[in-house]
Amino acid sequence: MKSRGLLLLWGMMSVLGFLQVRGQEVKSDHTVAEEWMQVPASSATVLQWFGWIEKQTGLVLSYNAAQIDLEEVCRVTRSGKRTVQELLDEILSDYRVHTAFVPPRKLVIQAQRIENYYVRGTVCEEGSGERLYGAVVTLEDKSGKQWNTISNDNGVFRLYVPEGTYTLKTSYMGYTPQSRAVRVSRDCFVRTQLKPLLFEIEEVTVKSGKRENELTELTPSNLLSFSGNDLFAQIWILPGVTSSLAGNNLMVDGGGYDENQLLLDGIPIFHPGHLNSLLPVFNGDAVKNMVFHKGFFPTRLEGRISSVTEVNLKEGNKEEHVRTLTLDMPAASVMLEGPILKNKLSYMVSARRSWLDFFDGLLSEDNRLNHSMYDYNAKLSYSFSPVSNLSFLAYGARDDYHLPIKENGEDASVLRWDNQAYQLSYATQKGNLGNTTSVFYSAHTNRAYMGEIGYEAESYVHSGIKSLNAATDFSYAYENLYHARWGVKYAYEIYDLVSQREDLAVRHEPVSQVSVYYDNLLRISPGFSVQVGVHGVGYYPQHSRSYYSIQPRLSVKYFPSEKNLLYVNFSKMEQFYHFLRFDSFALPTDFRMPSIDGFKPRSSEHYEVGWKHFLEGGQLELSAFYKTRRNVLALRPDTWLEGEEWSQYLMTGKGESYGVKGYFYQRWKRWNLQLSYAYSRSKEWFGEMPERGRMPSLYDVPHQLAGAVSYQWTKRSSLSVGGMLRSGKVMQLDENFELLPAGEFRKRREPLNYRVDVGYSYRKSFGEKLFLLRLGVYNLVGNPSEEDILNFYSVHWRGNFLPYGSVSFKF
Repeated sequence: MKSRGLLLLWGMMSVLGFLQVRGQEVKSDHTVAEEWMQVPASSATVLQWFGWIEKQTGLVLSYNAAQIDLEEVCRVTRSGKRTVQELLDEILSDYRVHTAFVPPRKLVIQAQRIENYYVRGTVCEEGSGERLYGAVVTLEDKSGKQWNTISNDNGVFRLYVPEGTYTLKTSYMGYTPQSRAVRVSRDCFVRTQLKPLLFEIEEVTVKSGKRENELTELTPSNLLSFSGNDLFAQIWILPGVTSSLAGNNLMVDGGGYDENQLLLDGIPIFHPGHLNSLLPVFNGDAVKNMVFHKGFFPTRLEGRISSVTEVNLKEGNKEEHVRTLTLDMPAASVMLEGPILKNKLSYMVSARRSWLDFFDGLLSEDNRLNHSMYDYNAKLSYSFSPVSNLSFLAYGARDDYHLPIKENGEDASVLRWDNQAYQLSYATQKGNLGNTTSVFYSAHTNRAYMGEIGYEAESYVHSGIKSLNAATDFSYAYENLYHARWGVKYAYEIYDLVSQREDLAVRHEPVSQVSVYYDNLLRISPGFSVQVGVHGVGYYPQHSRSYYSIQPRLSVKYFPSEKNLLYVNFSKMEQFYHFLRFDSFALPTDFRMPSIDGFKPRSSEHYEVGWKHFLEGGQLELSAFYKTRRNVLALRPDTWLEGEEWSQYLMTGKGESYGVKGYFYQRWKRWNLQLSYAYSRSKEWFGEMPERGRMPSLYDVPHQLAGAVSYQWTKRSSLSVGGMLRSGKVMQLDENFELLPAGEFRKRREPLNYRVDVGYSYRKSFGEKLFLLRLGVYNLVGNPSEEDILNFYSVHWRGNFLPYGSVSFKF
């Protein structure tokens, strides 16, 4: 009995002892893992961090060296107090980490590397299947960490993220943002469809807001998406941009009219624009989006030194047939789109024509328009898969200015502009490698009746450009750290040039051009990225010397904090085509010249530094730039064109432009406010006029102020007021439209120009049908230049007070 009691007592003591030791172990484990340390911000290998922890705490760390990359460098970005567990989680962020305590002071670390996977997908419009370029795609984990990118021109995106559960967020201007949960346990493909908003874009506003830390991607300077007829009016509010109402005569950062390139689905359109300045270049109903580049140019672009505008047409609805009818003051248009093979093959056809000229017979001869235009767009798109697409595009446009020729009493075409373009393109994505290959043809013709433009002849003279091109473009992305893009282009062009003889003969000049480019984007850290590339061009005229061009590009972006971005951009561009216009209209007798006959390519280096501050619902941006210009051309003062040699009338010099720019955008409740200001100077100097030194260029506009405010009055209607004020441009002609004498060369200016516009829009949907009404007044108050209101539009009042209106039906 006694022995049984002793045995029971010994058992109880053993259990208590075990529980005490176990309690000490649990307590010690908790205490060890949560011990605090003062940790410096520093970079070191994992092995060095382990040694530092042992030294600071007296712990012994036990781990399997085969499971951990001990030589991997880990950076602690923020100094301060941390527990042992917090520091281990930070330096082993790519692992799943478990710790266990072993008395007296040993901590066992079990680490298993987290696998990373690719999340690929497409972004399309709900109900039509239209692929959306420039959609912001974000994966966000439970801790708030984000991975961002934008969809490419085929609507495809790629992100490389660790295994886990995320919130996939997709947003695109003019569409309802979408969020959904995504579990990533292997490589996966996600299809996202966004629903269009009723109000796709405000009246006279352009969004240039935050793009998720600029996405550390090849984010364009400005990306617009809309379904409206007013295309270029969306960019005139940007600082450093000057243009007429519909985007004609564009000037950017002190550059000339001919220094801007327009691409339609990648096809250069020569001399875009219309005789009527109120007519947008393209039918806005057929346009999917527009990308406007200035200052920094992606490496794949070349050919102009001031700006490049990319306009992309819709592919056509792949699910149902849709019709859009629009009637505005300058023109009427219709667009048809729909599936030929549902979800596979679609079509889009649009046509537009001016209509006020039909009433010329009811007006006096002094009030007639005498102007007509039409254009069309057509596109077929076939989807082999969500990431492979074949498309065919056709575009044509004609402007015609006609007058009754007294000899025969019939209306005859005095001036005619023609543009056309055709393209076959294939785009695909295979894993991390993407490719777009295309062949296209484009042409421009400018024809005029000689008797009406100052020559004694009863015949026509024409100039023009024909271009046949082939191009292939590759892109490669490695995880989220590296992006490369490279390609090659070949162009064969024939220029029809008017020689300044008595008979105005036309000469033909063939030119071949080969371009090769390579671009790298490297994310050094989440807040620091560098993009660097080079574009090489070989220019081979058949009857003149060849030229070779190396054009480097560099962009550095740094986020010192979440809401602030600093950037430095550098671009070298070269331009092989020169154009000087001698009248209000582009005529075949203007100076049009590729880089032949001793006229060297024009080149420019653009340097820019800037700061962006992201606000809640807006942004503030300040920047400064300096731009060189070489081989600029100007007409000699007091010169009358007569003879064949252009070199007798032109002088070659150098130029520069520089300035500071500011842009503010803020959205608050129903209000949308934008404001921009640019102080810039554009100078030129010529060896033939050394006494004048650096004189203002024809594009020198020192002060430019623009603003717009929009108020969403009701759910369906909005009211907008926009305005601009700018310094008067330098005058080249006197009151009699003759060249100024040498003593007054570049000394006269137009008066200061200003203009205030007011607009109202109303949209209402009836199921899948949409009604849009736009009313307003251009130049409610102001004195715009004559060039800005050259509109061939018979309804306006004194002071160029100009009403407008349009109505659209989509069904």
